[in-house]
Amino acid sequence: MLSSIYLTGASIDPGELSQVQNTAARNSNSQADWRTFAMTRLTNHGLKVINPLELPWTETEFNFDEAIDLAGTSDQRVRRALELIDQSDGLLANIERANYGTAMEIFYAHRSGKLVTVFGAAPFSPWVASHSQARFNDIDLALRYIIGNQPRSAPVDWAIHYESQLAERYEQMPPYGEPDYKFMGGQLPILVLAPHATAFFREGEFQEQESFTGAMAALMNRRTGCHTLSSNYCLVADPCYYQDTPFKAIIKDVIKNGQVGLVFMLMGATWQEAPGLQISFYGESKGYDFENRLRLKLGALEEIGPQKQDDYIKPLAGFISEEMKVPVLSVRMSKRYRMPRLQGMLFNKAADSLTAFLTECGAELSTMKRY
Repeated sequence: MLSSIYLTGASIDPGELSQVQNTAARNSNSQADWRTFAMTRLTNHGLKVINPLELPWTETEFNFDEAIDLAGTSDQRVRRALELIDQSDGLLANIERANYGTAMEIFYAHRSGKLVTVFGAAPFSPWVASHSQARFNDIDLALRYIIGNQPRSAPVDWAIHYESQLAERYEQMPPYGEPDYKFMGGQLPILVLAPHATAFFREGEFQEQESFTGAMAALMNRRTGCHTLSSNYCLVADPCYYQDTPFKAIIKDVIKNGQVGLVFMLMGATWQEAPGLQISFYGESKGYDFENRLRLKLGALEEIGPQKQDDYIKPLAGFISEEMKVPVLSVRMSKRYRMPRLQGMLFNKAADSLTAFLTECGAELSTMKRY
């Protein structure tokens, strides 16, 4: 699984970086700041870099006269930053300049069990020393340390941490103005859905979440580079069952604007359902035989029963396969495959099988471009 590093810290001028970086910059005639320098080095060594510059804000932009109105709220950019840290294995912080946001992100990442590496001028604050694993005076040494100690999270540990964050929103309605779904883009022409990752309502009845389908979908994005879309708060209307939902609208937009040759739905099954893995297919295979390929991959876990059409997902699957003309493959997984704390081996095996399937089909779809 590709290691990912989150970058934090205020941007500084190239002239303020270490002598090592300045030498490298002169040799390459580059005027890049520390983030570009770090991204280049880390990606060249096979790491994924998360650079949250799409969330800019200044620490003096808030009007203190509005403090009472802001009480009890959480800035969307802050929530997004914390989500990105949750998806990372480690954090690299530039502390050349004091920054409230950087300090909070260091604290959060350390408390979440991430590898925290900082660089800046010594001596380091006791707070920094207590909430980081490694501290350096220049960026080159910090990057060497990260490259030599790539912080890979085991799939089980990563999924448990991801789901623990999601669990706080299982039964929570989205804050005003926020969507109830979470989209994670990728390069693979496959869209993985986890529409019941959180609780939802169907025909006026409250339905519990299908736990760890959201974590599994996010893990597939991380391992294969597929697109993923999952519920992120409690849904007032089951997107699989009802015609007009924000979740369905974003699916339509992703398929129209992106290159998607297959939609893969991750659903949960109860303890009583047998077999523990059920597969259903909707639409035209277009010569790829997706269903049998998945049966072959998952068949190593247990015998897969005959295709079973699920009335509760037919409206959404039918819309995608018939109106959007994209085939849909659905797998219902027993809870024993979705209990990484107690059944870590089964969770790993299921994740490995799905990773192999998505990687294989995605590579072929990309090569043939038959979608």
